[in-house]
Amino acid sequence: MENPFLFLEKRLNHIEDLILNLDRNFGKLKLTETKSERESEYMDATEVAQLARVKLSTVYAYNTRGTIPIWSSETPIIYRRDEIIEWLANGKRLTDRLVKLMEERKLVKK
Repeated sequence: MENPFLFLEKRLNHIEDLILNLDRNFGKLKLTETKSERESEYMDATEVAQLARVKLSTVYAYNTRGTIPIWSSETPIIYRRDEIIEWLANGKRLTDRLVKLMEERKLVKK
């Protein structure tokens, strides 16, 4: 019969090796990540539609009604990710802060 302590030592060594390999591989992933691979601070209408899980035409309708926070109304229309997330969290309604930002940008529909 094998010594139980030797068996435990083998298992612990194996677990330590697995942890070291995971740590090395995870470290490589962190080092190879670039800014382009991360989420961009700005979005286009297609990205907003995907994030909001609506059709692209719905995003354009929100633009027309002025019920979505727009960062720039130049073509193509640009949105800020944090503002869209805030808008979604508020039930697809502009918060007071977003209305103020839109007024400052002169993008409020009346």
